[in-house]
Amino acid sequence: MRTVLGAGSVGLALAAQLASAGREVLVVARRAEQAAALRAGLTAEDPIAGGERRVAVEAAASLQDAARRIGPGPVFVCTREPDVEAAGRALAHACGTDVVVVALQNDLHGGALLARSLRRVVAGLWRQTATRVGDARVRYHGRARVVVGAEPGCDAADAARVVARDLADAGLDAAFSRSIRDDQWLKLCVNLTSAPNALVRREDHAGAAFVELKARLLEEARAALAAAGIRPASCDGRDRDLDAEIAHVRGALARGDAARPFPLYNHVWTALREGSAPEADAYHRRILDLAARAGLGAPTHARVLAALQRAVREGLGPESFAADELLAD
Repeated sequence: MRTVLGAGSVGLALAAQLASAGREVLVVARRAEQAAALRAGLTAEDPIAGGERRVAVEAAASLQDAARRIGPGPVFVCTREPDVEAAGRALAHACGTDVVVVALQNDLHGGALLARSLRRVVAGLWRQTATRVGDARVRYHGRARVVVGAEPGCDAADAARVVARDLADAGLDAAFSRSIRDDQWLKLCVNLTSAPNALVRREDHAGAAFVELKARLLEEARAALAAAGIRPASCDGRDRDLDAEIAHVRGALARGDAARPFPLYNHVWTALREGSAPEADAYHRRILDLAARAGLGAPTHARVLAALQRAVREGLGPESFAADELLAD
């Protein structure tokens, strides 16, 4: 049994891809209504390839209800990072401290938070835009790229290798990393463009200001990370390094793909639509903090963070700013 704790965009996309490969999947949701909807079938839409697929999953509304079926794991923890530590305590109570857990948060510390209560913690990252469009309906394209490795300080390297093989056997693009923090830093840098993708009006996405905005965010991050001695890197070279990512962003106008024509929205867009606080502010604060320690400026991060905070405070919703508004002078 593969258990997915958290039935948001990533949790549902993971559950759908595992179930599509014939794996038994148990989804632990927050609400009884969502669990009931999932038991009736989970639908995955692909807006690019077209069509949809309905798969069977098991579902529970709490860890207490799910505990008897979880066994030794793995449990893929797909909750928001502010909820991770409590999830770790609940898992330890329900399943014991030796259950294998996989942290799949957008930030860096999900694994460390789980390790406060659990021993066999696998840190991971998810590279696929997914959008939850209903309690039992998720939208994504293709197969997810997932990288996993032992959370530093945890005896979980063997477990991480098993998880990577299992995901790959299920058709996901999965890899094992011996230095998972390097991969997570690289993914965090990619996530820095999530806020402008969600904040900027759709009609501006094909323009030069939007491309410049995203490139500056990455360039400021590159300088701050280099000053701190942090080396974002891909474990197997299959993900673009930061220099290549910047070049890819800057080449978007020439390629004609600066604007995404399909209805796939990231976690920041979804949070703004639902009126909840997105986690992306933490990414920009992290870069601003590193830059300040090194005596560097990161004005684009400051401008984007301020816009994100304003959008949350005033309930503006997604796509509420012009790209020019977010470019630092």
